[in-house]
Order: sequence, then C-alpha cells, then structure tokens
Amino acid sequence: MFAGVESYNYKQGIIQTMKKAAWVVLYSLWGLFLILAGVEKFGDVAAAGSGTWSVLALSVSGIFQLLAAIVALCWAVLGIGSLKEKYLPYRFINHYTVPVLIISLALIGSIARSSSDEARAQNLGFKNGSELAAARQNNITNSAEYAKFVNDKQLHEARIAAEKEQQARAEEAKCMDDALCYASKHESGNYVCQVAVEKSAKYQFKWTDGVLEPKFSSYNWYNKDKKLVTLYGNRAQAQNGFGAFKNIQYSCTFNANTGEVLNVSMQ
Repeated sequence: MFAGVESYNYKQGIIQTMKKAAWVVLYSLWGLFLILAGVEKFGDVAAAGSGTWSVLALSVSGIFQLLAAIVALCWAVLGIGSLKEKYLPYRFINHYTVPVLIISLALIGSIARSSSDEARAQNLGFKNGSELAAARQNNITNSAEYAKFVNDKQLHEARIAAEKEQQARAEEAKCMDDALCYASKHESGNYVCQVAVEKSAKYQFKWTDGVLEPKFSSYNWYNKDKKLVTLYGNRAQAQNGFGAFKNIQYSCTFNANTGEVLNVSMQ
C-alpha cells in the first residue's frame, strides 16, 4: 500500500516539475520577445517623419512593452523551485491574472505604436499608418516613391493576370478540338455514363475492366457546338435472354457542360 502511495507521489512530483519547467520556458521566451519589441520601438524614435507626438507615443509604446517583458521574466523566475510560494504567496497573482496583465501592457504599447505610426504617416504624406507600415516593409519612406511602387506593382499584377487569362483562352480554344480534353475540364461524364450503362442492361450486367483500365476507352464529339460528347467502351458483359453472358460494346452520349446523359446504346 505504502509503495503504491510513494509511486503515485513520485509521478505527481514529476508532473509538477514538468509543468514548472514549461512555465519557466514559456514566460522566458515571451519576456525575451517583448524586450526585443520594446527595444525596436525606441530604435524608431529617430526614424523619418518623427515629431513630438510620434516620439512621445513611441516612447510610451516601448515603455509598456518593456514593462510587459519584466512581468513575464519575473513570473518565469518565480516558477523556479518554490520561489513563488516563498516571495509571492498572494492568491490573486496566478496563472490567470499574470497573462492578463502582460497582454494588457503589451496591448497598450501596441495602441501607442499605432498612434505614433498615424502621426508619422501624416508627417510623411502617407494616407495612414497602415500605408506607412507597408512602405517600410519595402524600405520606402517617401510617399511619392511609395505611390510609384504601388502603381508599378498594380501594373505588373494586371499584366500577369492578362497573360494568364490569354493563356487560359488559348488552352480552351485548343481544347475544343479534343472532346476528351474539353470534358476533362468540365464534366467528364465517366461516372454518370457508367451508371447509365449499368441501368440500361435488360438482364444482369458486369464490368470486365481491370483495376487500372478505364471503362470507356475513347471520347468523340457528338455535337461540338452543343458540347455533346460520346464515350465508347467494350469492357463489359451483359446477359442475354438465354442467361448467357456475352461481351458487348456500349456508348454513352452526354452534355459536357451539364453532365446530363442523353443516350445510351449497347450491342
């Protein structure tokens, strides 16, 4: 009995140790990330377009990011051993309230950063902070240069779209010469024709195709203008009136635009 209790306590101890290790690693990484974010904010103080308000807002952003980092790192340290129980035994400071505090501080920092970006964007002639952020991603700080960049990008995308459309039209026109090609890009008809052929048998019916063999061996236009295609095949047997199975040839005409079966024949 005592051995079972000791084993249970040992397992619980291992679980608690793993939880604390995960706690320390998670909050340490979170804190380091927030430190880098805070330092990055202070690094932008002297960036182009900075004014009194943008510098103030950016400083507030950096301070709150660093405060969030300090809270995260302190909470990570308290996760080592029994430090939390010894130095911070308050119940209201726990794994629910601390993340909320960290997120709140980081959120205030993010809001301040957005306010700074809006002020800088106005000073530099951009429409808003989002446009300034997009320009910075492309190493652009001049609004006129960014407008040219956007225009060139739109022209490039429009040219690519036009080329793709032209290529699609050329492929579609080429595909019109081949019933199989056209049907494969619209309604192939294989399944609906398979079902239609099976249902058209007067008596018993069975397929004789192999695992890798198609039930229909060829396609052909029945009416190209109306997009009617006929499938042909001979990999099946049908029972006659005397009960004997014999090999048959079959065909199925369908609308390649709608998948509607128009006619089935067997012989």
